[in-house]
Amino acid sequence: MLNLLTLKYWFNLNPEAFSSIANIIIFSFLSLLLIGTILFFVLRNRKGIYRILFSKLYNFCFINLIVGLLLFFFSWQQISFLSARFWYMLWLIVFVVWFIEIIKKSGKISDLREKRQKRKEFEKYLP
Repeated sequence: MLNLLTLKYWFNLNPEAFSSIANIIIFSFLSLLLIGTILFFVLRNRKGIYRILFSKLYNFCFINLIVGLLLFFFSWQQISFLSARFWYMLWLIVFVVWFIEIIKKSGKISDLREKRQKRKEFEKYLP
């Protein structure tokens, strides 16, 4: 565990292979991204106010699945520079920032829903 806190571990250009537990964790995470990709693909084709959110979540899951599969492949084949650990850290940072942006934009959807409800209520009394 102390090895994770050293710069040599993260910036070693010829890293050792992942342990079997690490491979299972990464594979499980990629499986969750695949399930999310399929789920949001189906949901983004439905009509409704959340269509934009589902489309963004589909793009998020799909692109992160592709990047994760590439990183996992490079680590599995032990390709020197492309299997370095800092790529995983960079992927994790981009993953978190992108997910936070999606969460922020989902708050705007609830505001839009409230505006639509008020407009429907107002138009109900118009001839």
